[in-house]
Amino acid sequence: MAGFLKSFKNFFTGPVGDSSSKFINFKVKCGRCGEEIEVKASKTSDISRLYEGEGQSGAEYFLRKEILGEKCNNLIYIDVYFGSGFNILSKEITGGEFVE
Repeated sequence: MAGFLKSFKNFFTGPVGDSSSKFINFKVKCGRCGEEIEVKASKTSDISRLYEGEGQSGAEYFLRKEILGEKCNNLIYIDVYFGSGFNILSKEITGGEFVE
């Protein structure tokens, strides 16, 4: 029975070693309190596919995310355009800054 439950869990979560390819990580710093926040964006649910005539020229994917830290109530907004291999073409932030 335990083997079945493990298989059932992996059906929804996927293999543990494979998770790095399913997410894109960002680190942002709040413009109000200075808190550094790590953000994971899922390639399958957070990032949208762009179609011809939408968004930035050459971009195939787009991410718009609202981020709220734990120290204050300042909302941070990020907009990121990606190419075909999820390489970042451009990124903008409001309410904070990207930490490289």
